[in-house]
Amino acid sequence: MRTSQTSLAAYDALDAAARRTQKQMIVDLFTAPDMRLTRQDIADRTNMRLGSVCGRVRTLIDAGKLAVFGTRKCAATGHENETLGLPAAN
Repeated sequence: MRTSQTSLAAYDALDAAARRTQKQMIVDLFTAPDMRLTRQDIADRTNMRLGSVCGRVRTLIDAGKLAVFGTRKCAATGHENETLGLPAAN
């Protein structure tokens, strides 16, 4: 089984309540409207695997619960990583 198939199978194995809880854990990290975190920051603060964070974040962005606000250079890798935050209130 390929890694992507394994990841998808693991995601499918989570019940809806577990997925909802993970998404809420991520949203709860943003304690101020101007707070910006990368996916790695979120993984570090929640002790969730980065792959799980990426999946939940994508869902939250699509639902309008989080937004992308630019990039920040990772000190460890030198790569640019998206910064995320709460969307502006309408």
